[in-house]
Amino acid sequence: MINRIFILFFSVSIAQAQEKQAFFALQYKPIIPAAYFNAANISNEWDNFKFDLSPRYSYSLGMVVRREVNKTFSFETGINYIDRNYRLSTSNSTISLNDFTDFSLRSYEIPYQLLTNVRVSDNIYLNVAFGVSHNIFASDVYSEGEEDYKFIQNTLKRRRIQMAMLANIGAEYRTEKYGIFYIGASLHRPWDEIGRIYPEYDYFNESAPSLDAHYLEVLGNFVTIDLRYFFHD
Repeated sequence: MINRIFILFFSVSIAQAQEKQAFFALQYKPIIPAAYFNAANISNEWDNFKFDLSPRYSYSLGMVVRREVNKTFSFETGINYIDRNYRLSTSNSTISLNDFTDFSLRSYEIPYQLLTNVRVSDNIYLNVAFGVSHNIFASDVYSEGEEDYKFIQNTLKRRRIQMAMLANIGAEYRTEKYGIFYIGASLHRPWDEIGRIYPEYDYFNESAPSLDAHYLEVLGNFVTIDLRYFFHD
């Protein structure tokens, strides 16, 4: 219900802003693991097996379209490719197991954000944005251990299309000749877990992904450093 209200509001805003100025940007966003937002390591232990899920270098790459609504507010949308990379490590002292497997969760994001800005000098503006996004996930992910093929993991997405809350703060340097240079930070926070990881080793957890199987939740929260370049009009 909330996401429908956001999209309706943004659609009305765009309809009212057809004669306003529009900007197009390319965007690159390194993803930063942040424990404060539950975006760092996740660990658990069952039957002498210890599992640790740690994020690896990840990023988001895409484009942004910004259209002015009035002198105070602008609407932003676009499309981003998100590549989340993880390492699942396991150990079991009873059987002398120490192994890991690397895998990726890939998705496309369509954001809807309302942005407001404040001019602090001739060329520098500070802005804050808030909104939601549709996230379209690719297929489920399977991978094997680097040293022991009996260690595997299956990551199952919760749904193919999922919603997330977006919040952003940043600053931009505007020029008439060279376009707009932007740097900022964003929070991407899904409304629920984005998937579940089912680790298996030989007979351990062999019933996965049944209801009584062991799993690690992938929360999907992340913080990014946002780098954008808006082309000259």
